[in-house]
Amino acid sequence: MRFVLSALGSAGDVHPFIAIAQALLARGHAVRLIASPYFEERVRTAGVDFVALGSTADYERVLQRPDLWHPRRGARLVIDELLDRLPEAYATVAAVAVPGDILVGSSLSWAVRLLQERHGYATATVHLSPTLLMSATDPAVIPGLGALAWMPAWSRRAVHRIAERVFLDRWIAPRLDRFRAGLGLPPVRRVWSRWMHSPELVVEAWPAWFAPLQTDWPPRSVLGGFALFDEAADDLDPALSAFIDAGEPPIAVTPGSAMAHGEAFLARALETAHALARRVVVVTPFVDQLPSRLPAWAHHISYAPYRALLPRVSLMIHHGGIGTSARCLAAGIPQLVVPFAHDQFDNGLRLQRLGVARTLRVADSRARWIAAVRQLSASPAANAAVREYAARLAREDAGATTIARQLESLGDRR
Repeated sequence: MRFVLSALGSAGDVHPFIAIAQALLARGHAVRLIASPYFEERVRTAGVDFVALGSTADYERVLQRPDLWHPRRGARLVIDELLDRLPEAYATVAAVAVPGDILVGSSLSWAVRLLQERHGYATATVHLSPTLLMSATDPAVIPGLGALAWMPAWSRRAVHRIAERVFLDRWIAPRLDRFRAGLGLPPVRRVWSRWMHSPELVVEAWPAWFAPLQTDWPPRSVLGGFALFDEAADDLDPALSAFIDAGEPPIAVTPGSAMAHGEAFLARALETAHALARRVVVVTPFVDQLPSRLPAWAHHISYAPYRALLPRVSLMIHHGGIGTSARCLAAGIPQLVVPFAHDQFDNGLRLQRLGVARTLRVADSRARWIAAVRQLSASPAANAAVREYAARLAREDAGATTIARQLESLGDRR
């Protein structure tokens, strides 16, 4: 079979698709992956045929916009960028796909859905976190709105209907419909709850114990497991490895690979580690967010393969991205989650429910940060929980392999 994968977003969005592509290749299929050229080297090093969408400058321009990580304005910025770039995305996928291909799109790869409608391609949607699903039975935490779990189910359904019809559709549908009209496609409504999910197959890329399958998720939904990307060369930088070996396992800290405005987060994390006399490894490509000189007990690196790094640290302080969260679960380390926007609030709450994490805000007091790290480090319950879920992930089939089988089943049905 021939697969065309399209992944929009940061490393946390693209890495799982590299893992899925590798799993499909291992099963004898032809695969091409469309993503920002920012990730071209990683994709090609993984042995996957790469197709560029946009430019590295486009990607970096969006990262520099502070609103990207605002709890409410962040989602609007992402969708506006998506709609602005939809013609280019459609043209890119259309130029790559040929009859008989199976198209696989990430949540916001709407060009894939348009090609499915216009040309009848077999198509699957892969969601990486539960926040993207409007569920009244298992409501996600909505940035800027919070959790709706305290409301009765009928109220949650009403809130979702109102939010979609009064806000989401009025904002998204007019621009989407103008482009659809140029393709000869009719207008759509209920874009978020219905249209953006493939009617043939919707893969939820997480295990049931993280978020169980719900009756009000899109039709043809299946659970696939975390798609963890293992890089071909995953040895740690020698200087980083030497730092880790020079003392007790340090705390790892990252605001995420795409967070270009993490000064306050990083300052609070370093201040907390200093108060606890703990060593720190800071992972961020944005060195300008750090003090001009780091103390001897802290080590900075722009990028590190988490499969190699996380088993050698004692705890991770991070933003709550789904990829980082899953990697910490696999490594069996506790997590202090400090969300900024998007799916991070919901991911943090789900990790907290599992007993492997605590959640805080950047603005919370120094005392609360210190208490949270102490509690996670010393809690027998937290240590037992992280071991349990690491063992579960080790026993389960690799999520990328499971997802590859599910995509094959779509091809078989066609």
